[in-house]
Amino acid sequence: MINSSVLALFFILLILVLIILLIAHKGKPRMNKNYFEKHWERIDSNENYTEAVIKADTLLDEALKNAGIKGGTTGERLNNSTGFLRDVNGAWAAHKLRNQLVHESDASPTAIECQKALRQYKKALKDLGAL
Repeated sequence: MINSSVLALFFILLILVLIILLIAHKGKPRMNKNYFEKHWERIDSNENYTEAVIKADTLLDEALKNAGIKGGTTGERLNNSTGFLRDVNGAWAAHKLRNQLVHESDASPTAIECQKALRQYKKALKDLGAL
């Protein structure tokens, strides 16, 4: 009888541990790191900084979607990314630069501004587990 009780207790504890692991893992995004790393390498080696910023923004948006962050646009997903990104404001600044590049024909950011945006994108991608 003691052996049955010990065995039953063991199975109950095992089930509880599995449930806790499932709950803990559910909140974490599943990223195909090879995919994101491959794309980031192309972006990082691109000497056309404005093009690199635009592509980095697209990659970040893909990672935000992959992380399950809700929103219909990159901006909405960034608004909902609190708790996922250490520097939401930095990611926002990079996204704003991308918007200037895409929507303003006279936009001409410096190489330094673009490099700063690319660092912010990389940081955000790392926070999401994509890099």
